[in-house]
Amino acid sequence: MNTPYIAVQIKEDVYTQMKALHERASKPISDEDKALGADLLAQTYVQLLDTCFTHLLDELNKTQPDKMLQDASKVIHKVQSEAQHYIGWLIKFIANKRVPPVIHHFHDMVHLLKLNGQEHPYIVIPVTTTYAESASDVMNALAMKDDTRIQEGVELLIEAIETALVPLVYTPNDLMGFNFVISKTINGVINVLHTLFKHTLRKLPPHIEIESYPAIAAHFETFLIRK
Repeated sequence: MNTPYIAVQIKEDVYTQMKALHERASKPISDEDKALGADLLAQTYVQLLDTCFTHLLDELNKTQPDKMLQDASKVIHKVQSEAQHYIGWLIKFIANKRVPPVIHHFHDMVHLLKLNGQEHPYIVIPVTTTYAESASDVMNALAMKDDTRIQEGVELLIEAIETALVPLVYTPNDLMGFNFVISKTINGVINVLHTLFKHTLRKLPPHIEIESYPAIAAHFETFLIRK
């Protein structure tokens, strides 16, 4: 990889199923494969939120229990649950022939990477050099417990999710070519969940102890790859 990117590790069985589904999608797919594709997409979205936020909030709640942080964790889980529900609902309206381009799209996003000494499958989402440099600057400041940069840190984490939504949500929507009514419904659901998510996270900085700032910086390093 020559550009910075967000790396979202996926489960080995998800990777194996996605590869097999990609091969089968060269021919007309079955209803079962269509449902499997939707399930793999839902799992990937859940893993994205886990990678960027859920694991971090869980760790913060262990070291500095706080009601706002606990509520934020509940909201993230609610967003994950709602997303899975709507993906399951949506699949009923999709003709089988619309699904293969999305399967191929997701397959192309998966790479086997050796980031922590062992090779694992990751969804790879490129980010701009400007974003990576800004993140490095803010995370270096947080590592030094600079209490003026925590809001920027939260905004960068939100931006990571927004960047990932393009290939994980909006591109598949475009590839499937829904009619106006379905597209409007999908975008409405996305916007509601996204607004809830951002509103909750932006309340967090006053509730995060300065001693936790280095942990936030270290967490960011686990999924923002700059080499």
